[in-house]
Amino acid sequence: MAQSHPAGPGAPRLRVLHLSTFLSSFDRLLIAPLLLPIAADLEVPVERVAAMATVYLVGYGLMQVVWGLVSDRLGRVRTMRLALSVATLAAAATALAPTIETLVAARLLAGAAFAASVPGALIYIGDMVPLRERHGPLTDLMAATALGSAAAALVGAALADLLSWRLAFAIPACLVGIVVAVMRSLPEPPAVPRAPLLGPLRTVVRPGWPLVVLSFAFVEGMLFLGILNYLPASLQHGGTSTTVSGLVTASYGIAIVGFAALVKRLAPRTSSARLIAVGVATGIGAYASLVLAPGILGVGLASVLLAASWAFAHSTMQKWATEVAPAARATVVSLFASSLFLGSSAWTALGAGYAASGRFAAYFALGLLAVLILTVPMVWARHRYDARER
Repeated sequence: MAQSHPAGPGAPRLRVLHLSTFLSSFDRLLIAPLLLPIAADLEVPVERVAAMATVYLVGYGLMQVVWGLVSDRLGRVRTMRLALSVATLAAAATALAPTIETLVAARLLAGAAFAASVPGALIYIGDMVPLRERHGPLTDLMAATALGSAAAALVGAALADLLSWRLAFAIPACLVGIVVAVMRSLPEPPAVPRAPLLGPLRTVVRPGWPLVVLSFAFVEGMLFLGILNYLPASLQHGGTSTTVSGLVTASYGIAIVGFAALVKRLAPRTSSARLIAVGVATGIGAYASLVLAPGILGVGLASVLLAASWAFAHSTMQKWATEVAPAARATVVSLFASSLFLGSSAWTALGAGYAASGRFAAYFALGLLAVLILTVPMVWARHRYDARER
């Protein structure tokens, strides 16, 4: 039986979700161009600053499920507003933190709070937009996230060079409060039926397609997200200025916007397996570029190819997460996001030692091997899923 949907909110109302995901992405990726400037300013080893990125992603990953379960009880919009209110305070604490210990604690809280933004928007779209119309809004959401990452690379790098890295973290602290206020106008989806708190969780973690999707989300987070935290640092280690490294890696977010528009046009007439295949192929190309040409040209090309990977593969994986278990959609989407960012935190933590010793080439070579082994099965699995659904 086809699932019914209420009349969804129009595009103007969905823009507040775009803004919240923009700011979430901006805050999450600010650390990438600022690793070395923060280490120099606070006079601490770079691996201690890299811990900021790791704990942020751990908090971001672990809290996805919690916020999903809370939203079943409290409501989608109310939950996002509550979490983003906490995020405002955490971003302010980051900007004002006097020591690396305080900074790491503030980033852990910020990650845990911003964790509600992207999955909350995904669940909201899943609740309010019919399946046939869902790929477009999900791709728009991805474009907003991409613009946030581009802005983080540009603004964070420029402020660190010209003024202070602290001003970069003050931006989300100021703007997220506005989003919390505007989000009051967003209509709540119909309340979900009350069920045992862990009932949907038990359904999802059984062997089957939901578990397959979650496993691939972990791999995707490792290889297509975790690497982003070290691209600017690899250039800065080679002598490139903070601002120029930000300009080069900002091409990632800018390119996603273009690729997202392309995916939006192709998706209605292209199989999901083929879209994922393009994403996997461009991901392999990105790592090959980093290994073969680890300078401005190679990192710039890798940034663009990683953007293509994200646009083609991730938007399709997101849609898969919203459809694979409709009765437990909030739980699946929350676990999907958790798996994604826990994978990213694992790859970021692995890279800290390589970054501290300047062995970026070895780190990128390890990534190339991993992407060759771990991503190809994603295409085969999606093909099998499509064949089963026909």
